[in-house]
Parts: sequence; structure tokens; C-alpha cells
Amino acid sequence: MNALKRADDEGIRLGEEPSTRTLSNVQRALREFGHENYILAGFGAPPIVERAISINELLFVPRELQVGGMHLGAFLFRDMFCQLYAPVGFGQGRIDFWQMLDLNDFQKGWLAESTVDLARFKDQSIDILDFGYGWSEFGHQRTIDPRGRDLIWRAHVQLEAAAATATKAYDYRGTIQSALLGTELALKAGLAALGVSNEELSNRKAIGHNLQAATKRLAELCGQFDGDRVMRVVSTFPDFVKSRYTAPSPSRVETGEILMGAQYVASEVTRQFSDRDSRRDNLELGERTYPD
Repeated sequence: MNALKRADDEGIRLGEEPSTRTLSNVQRALREFGHENYILAGFGAPPIVERAISINELLFVPRELQVGGMHLGAFLFRDMFCQLYAPVGFGQGRIDFWQMLDLNDFQKGWLAESTVDLARFKDQSIDILDFGYGWSEFGHQRTIDPRGRDLIWRAHVQLEAAAATATKAYDYRGTIQSALLGTELALKAGLAALGVSNEELSNRKAIGHNLQAATKRLAELCGQFDGDRVMRVVSTFPDFVKSRYTAPSPSRVETGEILMGAQYVASEVTRQFSDRDSRRDNLELGERTYPD
């Protein structure tokens, strides 16, 4: 136990996440006892390794040991926030969002009764998948300004915070600011990637916090970007600055629509700068209907 505590101190000093220290602690601790070569996980792991792993798990809150996914998102069914996420995957595989949706079988059947809800669920699943992998591959095999990669990472952080607040927090209303900021950062990621200056991005008379101005500018520069649909979406959003101080809090349904709209905008930007485009690669998915 003391060896594992020392190993954990070292992991924190190195900046390792708790999920990383799940195994690195064990390796560092066993090194103190002269163990260098052994099977660390799976069939054939020696008893001392299994013992060290079980003791190491006592050091952490269980959820901190979860590796998680590429991106956490949300879907609104009626007025209930549901989790959707892009899982970590390697090679080729089949991702079944229907199985991952945290609704019971009765609720899934209820959702399936509505062609509108079902189409919206499909569209949001695609958006979360494309953005979830695409933000980390932003600019893949393209020559872009590196500022774009930094801004799309920041958009991912804000949108994941928005989804986590909606699906896990006791008060869902904190979702709005993170969703609005995530949208702004995603649009500016596309603009920065194309070389738009920081001065133009931050100038209130040019873009600033104006999502419609950012959308218009990106549509001018990026021919495949669905500027019309994005413009319709961001035009329904509350003002970013006013919403912090004076605007009334949106309802649950309005909050969910803002969050799902933000997820769409971020995914639409990301599709322009990555190879992640589920509809392009799977024509059987049909046309998008949400947001309309």
C-alpha cells in the first residue's frame, strides 16, 4: 500500500490522469520490489500483480478509473436529457447508439413511435460520432493554421461540459453558457484554421461573440459548409453576454434544443476539416432532418 501511495504521488507529479495511474502505479510499485518483466493484465498475470491492482483501486473514487469515450454528448427525449457518447474504438467496428442510449426498453419503444424523434436521435448520434472523433483529427491531411486545432479542442471541452451538466447535474441550467461558448469556439476554430486573424475573430464589430457573423464568414470561406442550416440554428440561440446576466432561463426543452443545436454546429464545422463524415460514408443513412 505504501509503495502504491508513493507511486501515486509520482503519477500526480507527472501529470497523469487517474485512469492512467490504474496501471502505471502498479508498475512503479512493483519496480520497488524488483519486478520488471511480467504479464500486467489478462490471462497469466501473476498473483502479486492481481494483488497490487486490487489494492491500487482502493486509492481512487471508482468513476475516476473509467477510461471514458472520445466525447460525451446529449439527446433530448420529450423533456428528458439522455447521454450519448462517442466511444473509444480501434480498427473497424459497429457502433450501436440504440444500445448505448440510457433509456429503458419501454421508453425506447415510445421514442420509436415518433418518426420525428427517431430521425432526431439518428441525426444527433451522427453529430456526436463525427465531432467525437473529428475534433481530435481536426486538420487531418490538410494544411491548416494550428490555432484551429486549439480552438476545436476548447469547443470539445465546453460542449462536453454542457452535456455533462444537462445529464448529470442537479441544475441543468448551467448547460446554456457552455453550449453557447462551445458553438462560438467551434465556428472560430474553422475560421482560424483558414487563416482568419485573431483581430477579426475578437473584434466585436466583425465577429466577437456574434454567432451569425461567424457563420456567415465561414460560409464565405468554406464551400461545403451548410451555412444556411447553421444560420437558422444559431439565430434561435440567446445572446451569449445577455444570457449571463439578464435573460430569463430557458425551459428544459429550450435548453435541450440549444444543446443539440450546438452539437450540430460543432459537428458541421468539424466535418469540413476532418475525414469524419458518417453520412458521406454511409449513404443509407439518408438526408438530415434535424435541425430543420
